[in-house]
Amino acid sequence: MRNRWTVEKEPVIGWMARLHERTLREVLRLGEETAVYRVVEAPSFGYDRRTHGAFTDVFDPDAPGSEALAQFRAVRRVSSRVAFLDPSGAVIEDDVTDLAAVVAGARHAGVRKNREPLNLSAGRSLDGDGGIDLLVSSYSDIWLPWCSARFEEGAHLDDLADNRELARRHTPRLNEFLARVGELAERAGGELGINLDDTSPNLAFQLHDHGVLLDADDPRERSVWERFGGRGNRDLLGALRHAAERVAREPPPAPYRAVIGAWTKSVEHVLYEAERSAVLDALRAPGGTSVGLDPDELAGIESVKVQTGRLRHVFDVAELTT
Repeated sequence: MRNRWTVEKEPVIGWMARLHERTLREVLRLGEETAVYRVVEAPSFGYDRRTHGAFTDVFDPDAPGSEALAQFRAVRRVSSRVAFLDPSGAVIEDDVTDLAAVVAGARHAGVRKNREPLNLSAGRSLDGDGGIDLLVSSYSDIWLPWCSARFEEGAHLDDLADNRELARRHTPRLNEFLARVGELAERAGGELGINLDDTSPNLAFQLHDHGVLLDADDPRERSVWERFGGRGNRDLLGALRHAAERVAREPPPAPYRAVIGAWTKSVEHVLYEAERSAVLDALRAPGGTSVGLDPDELAGIESVKVQTGRLRHVFDVAELTT
C-alpha cells in the first residue's frame, strides 16, 4: 500500500458557512479539539504555538483595536492530524503542516504543492448584514475515501484510487468539526453547505453539506465530454450526441460504466449557471440544430452530465427519453 492521494494547485473540496464574527473563536476551538485545524504560527499577531500554547488561549475578540476577523486572518501556519504512509509502508498519524512533505512513496508524479491539509478563510458577507462567510477547503483529496488516480500510469481521467483505510482514520474528525460548525451557522441564522467553487466535480459525489460520505462507493465511470455553447461549438444536444457516438465507437471496458457529458464556460449562454430543471427542459426539447436524443442513441450510456459554469447536473438516461 502507498499514498495515492494528491495535492493540487487549486482546492478540490470545500464548504462555506455563514457565521457571526464573534463565533470565530469557537471555530478555532473546534479545530483545536478535533485536531483538524491547529494554529502553529500567526507572526503578525506575535503568536507561536511553542511559546504561547493553543491559539484560542490568546485569541480575544474583545481586545481593543483588534477585531476577531483580523486576528483570524493573522494565521499563517496550521496543522491537521492526518493518516499517511511512510516510505516503509507503515501507516502514521501525525500533526502535519505540509502535505508535500509526507507524500513519499506515492504511485504518481502528479502535482505536489506545499499545502496544509485543511484551510480556513473568512471574510465579511457581501449581504451587508454583518455576518462572516467562513470557507473550509482542502487542496488535497486525502480526506476522501476515493481520491483521483489520474496521475497513475495507464489511468483514465475518471479513475479513482482507494483511500478508505486512511480516510477512516482522520475524516471522522473532519466530519465532527464540520457538523459543529454547521450548528454555529444555524444558530446565526445561516447554514453550512458545499462550496462549488472549491469542489472538484469529479469528487463531489463523496460530499454532503456537512461533511464527507465515508461509505461512498466508487462509481466506476468513464466519461466522454464535449464542449457546447461557445463560438464554433455544437449546441447542447449536438455535443451530447457527438459524445455518445464516441462512446459507441470505443465503449469502456467492464466494470466501468459509460457516461457522456457536455460543458460550457460561456457566460453569455442561456444555460450558464442554470438550475437543474432548466437544463432538463433544454435536454428534452429540440435545439437549434439538433433534435431530442432518443433511446437508441443513448444505448449503453449510464448517465448524462451537463456542466454549466460552476454547476454540474447529472441525469439518468430514462429522464431524457421519456
